[in-house]
Amino acid sequence: MNNELIAGKKSLFPTNAIINRNFIIRVLENPKSNPIKNTKLRTANTISKLINDEKLKMKLFDKVLNGKADKYTFLIRNRLRIDFCSK
Repeated sequence: MNNELIAGKKSLFPTNAIINRNFIIRVLENPKSNPIKNTKLRTANTISKLINDEKLKMKLFDKVLNGKADKYTFLIRNRLRIDFCSK
């Protein structure tokens, strides 16, 4: 068996790669009707697809990357609650 390391594929979105490396992202859809225990772990790329608004996505990611807090919580359009927790 060959035990060589294989180089990983470079990301097309370096901002998403940095966020995935430094943060745990938990998402709760419809927070008014679902309990908090129904949160799901997500990647930054999945968050980009869920938000589907480039300006809002960049605003959130910029706040998370340049902020000093350990945890950020965002409520988007009253249907999506996103928690960024630093590792």
